[in-house]
Amino acid sequence: MARRVFSAGIFLALGACASGPPDLKDNQIVPGQRVSNVELGMSLSSLLSLQGKPRRTIPIAHTNATSYTFDGLTVAADDKVYWIIAHDPRFFTDRGVSMGSEQIFARGTYGKPKCVVTRASVTVYDYGDIYFEVDNATGKVGQIGIQRSTQTCDGAS
Repeated sequence: MARRVFSAGIFLALGACASGPPDLKDNQIVPGQRVSNVELGMSLSSLLSLQGKPRRTIPIAHTNATSYTFDGLTVAADDKVYWIIAHDPRFFTDRGVSMGSEQIFARGTYGKPKCVVTRASVTVYDYGDIYFEVDNATGKVGQIGIQRSTQTCDGAS
């Protein structure tokens, strides 16, 4: 009888250590990896199965890729997803940065960017695997993009 109780205790203890798969519907932006349940490197067919019909599709010039706009996200993919842009405040980084965050908060949280590129109406703060596009008029984050390695800094100072 003692063996059965001991065996049952071991079984329950080991079961408590097991964890299920991570919840990827958490609306979290993970630099260089994912935005919620959309992951870099996932197949185009998986993206479309997961997200459904896009609201809009636009071919990306001089590539075999297309951008797909869904509720709160724009995703670029050829055969696989290679960048994701979050443009909805429900998506956030583990450090609390989301659309609408103050530029000073994003910069203070992430530190010195790899590069800063100012355009007519926005400034991009690029950290390599994540970037923040800030509206120059409001000083607020307008969108957050992820790639494994962004190209904003190519040729920028």
